[in-house]
Amino acid sequence: MSKKKVYVVMDRQEERHDQPWSSYHIETSKRLDVIYERLKESGLFDDTRIEHLPRREATEKEIQSVHTKRYVENVKSTETMDADQQEAFCSKYEDIFVNSATWKRAKLAAGSAIDLVTAVAINRIPGIAFIRPPGHHAMPDEGCGFCIFNNVAIAAKEALRCGFAKKVMIVDYDVHAANGTQECIESMGDNVRLISIHRYENGNFWPNMPQTGIYHNYTNTMNLPLNTTGLIDSDYCALFSHIIIPYIHSFEPDLIIVSSGFDASLGDPEGYMNVTPAGFATMIRMMMNTGIPVAAVLEGGYFLEALAADSEWVLKALLGEPIPPINLELINPAIADTISRVLSKYEDTSFFRKVQELRKLIGQSLIEADVKQTDYKGERTVHAPYDTRGIYTPFADEKVNKFKDLLGSLLQSYESIEKPDIPSVFKYVNTDDNLLDVQDGHLLIGPGKAIKLFVELLFISAFDPQFVSDSFLDVKDTNFDSIRFGDGLRNLDSIPAFKNLPLFQL
Repeated sequence: MSKKKVYVVMDRQEERHDQPWSSYHIETSKRLDVIYERLKESGLFDDTRIEHLPRREATEKEIQSVHTKRYVENVKSTETMDADQQEAFCSKYEDIFVNSATWKRAKLAAGSAIDLVTAVAINRIPGIAFIRPPGHHAMPDEGCGFCIFNNVAIAAKEALRCGFAKKVMIVDYDVHAANGTQECIESMGDNVRLISIHRYENGNFWPNMPQTGIYHNYTNTMNLPLNTTGLIDSDYCALFSHIIIPYIHSFEPDLIIVSSGFDASLGDPEGYMNVTPAGFATMIRMMMNTGIPVAAVLEGGYFLEALAADSEWVLKALLGEPIPPINLELINPAIADTISRVLSKYEDTSFFRKVQELRKLIGQSLIEADVKQTDYKGERTVHAPYDTRGIYTPFADEKVNKFKDLLGSLLQSYESIEKPDIPSVFKYVNTDDNLLDVQDGHLLIGPGKAIKLFVELLFISAFDPQFVSDSFLDVKDTNFDSIRFGDGLRNLDSIPAFKNLPLFQL
């Protein structure tokens, strides 16, 4: 058993933040109930390696570091409203609800996120906060999409203000765009960045905003839009190995905050994706393997059985426990298109520029960067006063039971965990420091740290996404410019083990 310590915040919901009027809703207090029950049943909640952090209400000053005074005071006023007044209040904002407990629960969520991030940043120990209401859709002057206050943005702002971190990277894998976080961090300066992976469908999926595509004018945000549904672990991990981890490397943060929404999970009524508990655990492990402290904060996730399992396995990943390998399959063409477009847009990053050079060498056509380009074909059709009822419809029991059976089979398969095999085609040679070439069916890798990390991210992680690099923090992004490609790489596709690599699908 790992001896690693992890911080956990669990909101026990003494008062319940739930919709006070009668209409089916997916964001309920049951979400934290099932997480708590799963962690208790598994023994993780009482594990001696876990340090439970006390909850704290954020001060109004802390909240107003991100949100306007007007909006904060308006939320505060809902505490004494009756249900009719609360519903009328919510019609001013897109898809939120409040009750008499919301003001306190929202302050507790924000304060708990601040204290978790502070502890992680100071002690360089990972952690996770199981809190609600979620936060990543909340904008400076308005709540949105179940979110009251933007927990991760407030926590990032406080970490920077107090000097606990000099640079913060926020990674959001919730299935919805982090539109609120995007708005909240834009004024924070160059020392904070957001990477948001989300269902987009060229702007035809909520929140239907042009700013959530690849091409936008927000300087602190990189979007990785998903233009189809049904995406799997391999698709998400390709985004991590080819884009997210290299971008984290180039930014050199000393803290990673994860907006950990689980609505990209299989069976989720919002996402229609197929990410497994092992997939979420792998994404967390890949970020941990950078050596940068990771603080995760719960966002979405509405298939309760998957939410509980995803939370359990993410916590196991944070603890350093063995996690199941994902099934490595060909990536979806929509993922290949997103990777290609992002590589083109962000060619000022040396790693991306070097990937583009390699792609040219092996005969791939590249998407040309165009500042006028757009990937948005959607339309915003909702306006205040917003609907407060009849927005969500539950899945039929038959459909839910099918997902439960599939999830059960997956979890049963996790009882035996085997380490993935890495093919024996990688050959480290004492030649030019940062040479990469192909000879006699092997990939020849020079002794330099830059080429070693390049190969680990682009090649080895395709076989084992959990692979731990010992050179991540020793290599600067500009060091990738020293990599030299040999002519033998024109025959890179002749190595049979590489035929399913994401690189060859771009």
